[in-house]
Amino acid sequence: MSLDGFPRHFRETFPGLVGRRLVVALSGGGDSVALLHLLLDPSLGLELEAAHVHHGARGAEADADAAFCRKLCGELGVPFHLLFLPPVPPGAGSREAWWRARRYERLEAVRVRTGAAAVATGHQRDDVAEGVVVQLLRGGGPRALSGIAETTEDRVVRPLLPWSRETIRDWLRGRGIAWREDATNTGSSNLRSRVRTTVLPAMEAASPAVRRHLVRLAGDLAEAEAAFAAVVESLGAWIRPYSPRGVPVATVAALPAALRIRWLHAQAARAGIGPVSRGQVRLFHGLLDQGVPRGLALAGRWRLLSARGHLWLEPPAPVRPWELPLPATGTVELPLPGWRVAVVPRSGGSPSPWRAALPPGKLRIRSARPGDRAWGRRVAELLEPYPRHLRRAWPVVTLGDTIVWVPGTEASAGPTGAPEVEVICP
Repeated sequence: MSLDGFPRHFRETFPGLVGRRLVVALSGGGDSVALLHLLLDPSLGLELEAAHVHHGARGAEADADAAFCRKLCGELGVPFHLLFLPPVPPGAGSREAWWRARRYERLEAVRVRTGAAAVATGHQRDDVAEGVVVQLLRGGGPRALSGIAETTEDRVVRPLLPWSRETIRDWLRGRGIAWREDATNTGSSNLRSRVRTTVLPAMEAASPAVRRHLVRLAGDLAEAEAAFAAVVESLGAWIRPYSPRGVPVATVAALPAALRIRWLHAQAARAGIGPVSRGQVRLFHGLLDQGVPRGLALAGRWRLLSARGHLWLEPPAPVRPWELPLPATGTVELPLPGWRVAVVPRSGGSPSPWRAALPPGKLRIRSARPGDRAWGRRVAELLEPYPRHLRRAWPVVTLGDTIVWVPGTEASAGPTGAPEVEVICP
């Protein structure tokens, strides 16, 4: 399939994005460089912004990648955003998984700040095939094997998925377009690079069409997962970790085993919890059928609890008190699992306890403290509808020493023209 058909593919697959502003995730590699050039096609009428995430872990090579991307954008007349991540992620866990999550958060912040309709990434067909093999080797289930979505709920689009890596490289070579090669992609430093350089070539020696088969398998599983998701979604049985309402155990227990599993995976994904293991699924069935265990430990120190005939999600408590300034615009992640704060232009919509138009000034957000008061009442009293284990670290918004908002309790009208702060939790 020739890349000459890219403009038509984009118009047919993403009709709502034609003529809009997009943020292109630009790593400097061949896929993202090709995507940037292809999206500049005049027939698409797009306004582009490019964002490069600098991880800082590869020293001078990473600096050279950033310089290459900046120079390329200058030559093409595309606004360039350089974003940074710490080279050593805080805490335990997979460095790559932490970087991936933070990458998308930084890209989303650029999208919000620039008013773009979506973030476009350079994932292509070989990424899908490699991902299936990686997940197989890690023991992933159907959800993990269902590939890379062309469009996500988080406004990420992947216009290059129909094309192979070699087709994209041939297109670049034919036009004399340079790109950067990341040495970690061709070495054996991580599982994906070993799959790319060793495992898949060995599989192709046995079955030359294996990449095509893997992509087809991912597509079939994605369709099946979408059907399962639609059924689960129709139940409306979602736990909001910071809601005073749980989900009846009987509602989830009445589901067939396959849908119970999908519900648990979907619930974890909605709350921003890590992957669910087969061992956790087995314990989940016991919790529903025999009431043992009463609580299920999930990734990231989250717990799924059964109490008073309902299921509840208990986030991990923060290690220490914290305080952060609110940005003028954009999104900041709080050191509270599942919480983000978005500062957006005032919408004038219906009052909500999760949105507030706040007075101008140096607003800060911090964890609640014993003795805190707002509007003449104790914050602990305002939070009484919420489970006790959530109240000890609930965020409050302050201006100076005064609490001006307690999210989830009362809507604040605020002065006309004030920025609107939206607290988002799963």
